Amino acid sequence: MAAEAPLAPRNKSSLATARVVPAVLALLVAYVTYVVIGPLTINYLLNAPQDVRPRIATGIATPIVWLFLLIPVAATYLRLLLVVFRGPGYISQGDDELKKEPSPDFWTRDVFVCDANGHPIWCYYCRNWKPDRAHHNQDVGRCTLKMDHFCPWVRTGRGPVNGKEEQEAIRKCSRESRNVGGVVGERSLKFFIQFLFYSMLLSTYLTALMAFFVHETLHRNSNIHFCVALGLGAFFLLFTLGMVVTTIQYAGMGWTTIEQAGRGNSFHLAVLLPPELQAALNGSAPTAPPSALSRGNDHFTSELDDPSHSSYFSNTNTKNWALRRASRSEYWRGTITYPLTLPTDRPPLPAPQPRTFAILETPPGMNPWDLGSTSRNLTSVFGTKLHHWVLPVRHSPCCDHSSDVSFYPLGPQFEDFLEDAGLVQSPPPRSAGKESYARGSTVSEKRRRKRALERGWQHGERPDGWWMEKEERRRRKEERRRAREEGRDGDVVR
Repeated sequence: MAAEAPLAPRNKSSLATARVVPAVLALLVAYVTYVVIGPLTINYLLNAPQDVRPRIATGIATPIVWLFLLIPVAATYLRLLLVVFRGPGYISQGDDELKKEPSPDFWTRDVFVCDANGHPIWCYYCRNWKPDRAHHNQDVGRCTLKMDHFCPWVRTGRGPVNGKEEQEAIRKCSRESRNVGGVVGERSLKFFIQFLFYSMLLSTYLTALMAFFVHETLHRNSNIHFCVALGLGAFFLLFTLGMVVTTIQYAGMGWTTIEQAGRGNSFHLAVLLPPELQAALNGSAPTAPPSALSRGNDHFTSELDDPSHSSYFSNTNTKNWALRRASRSEYWRGTITYPLTLPTDRPPLPAPQPRTFAILETPPGMNPWDLGSTSRNLTSVFGTKLHHWVLPVRHSPCCDHSSDVSFYPLGPQFEDFLEDAGLVQSPPPRSAGKESYARGSTVSEKRRRKRALERGWQHGERPDGWWMEKEERRRRKEERRRAREEGRDGDVVR
């Protein structure tokens, strides 16, 4: 089926603003640069009026500091323009044929955002499945990965297109859809924040510089350029300061601006069931997922995929106790098994292994992508090195979607959600004669020990495989327990 023409952007006022704002910004920067170098440095500091003493050192340092602060502003802005021009993370546009079967890129992962039926979110405008945290922007008429907001400061083309059919369809669009403002998404958010921060520093310097010389020249006829530059500096200082604080605050919490606006809403997650629960539904023996088989027998997509974990969800008296326990959860909405249909237009091959997912509805306000601390959330945007934070060169680490666990790294809120939903069972209280962490105990909640998933959920990496032999796992647990008791006895002796 040929691709239909993409819908033209609806908000034409935003598009008109996007055409004007970049040119206005360039003119304002050029004007302020002229004021700093011309009327201030040359005409006032170096060639001072008759009743003013020339200040040669100040006249040399002032434009040098201005240009030194202007260079990173220009560099980050050009980098931002380049990223948005080449694509801030647009989702390719498709056709209705794609709706018949979700892409394996979704159900070969352990977790993905879905609708109430367990299918990935379908965009009726782009006619394609939306990955996690993708949002359709009506200003540009495209879905963008981890979209933050529409930015009229950036003016670019529509973005990369895929295939001759889509190129032909875009040629038929209205003129407004071809030349629009930029979208701040996962590929451009880092450079956008850097641009705002360096612009704030430049505005701070301009405001302080002009405020000093406007105050100095109050007893005589003040230069009108000084007053205009002071007003512009103060305006952009307040604007960029507010934008920097808000954007960094949301990034530190693991939200985008759009997600923060709808943080009170709930959504659905498709979470891979443990192998023993899949066996209860599919009537087959639990086996490792295809992704685990491709990396060896000692590495699995996640802890929930490891067949050695059957003891967490087994009960000697009731065969399907774990499944019924999970289904009684208030977040449980059902299950779905992928692939939905088997392909018929291929040579006879072994059928793909079915993967059964639990459909869970999150509580309002939950953020499964909050990595648990501000530093981790900001690191996922800026990187791990100091030069990653300062220089507009590398993309954000969150642009890497090679994990088999989820499209974006998951955090502690997701781990707690699994336990609340019944997919992870906490260990029972310790036996009598030992320190009890049962409910009602005076021990702090933080000291209660519970089974938690490994850091692979937090960083989007495949956790290390566990030993398959249950006896080996019991031995290692016993060694850790003895080490804790010895450490506790040593503290008592001291």
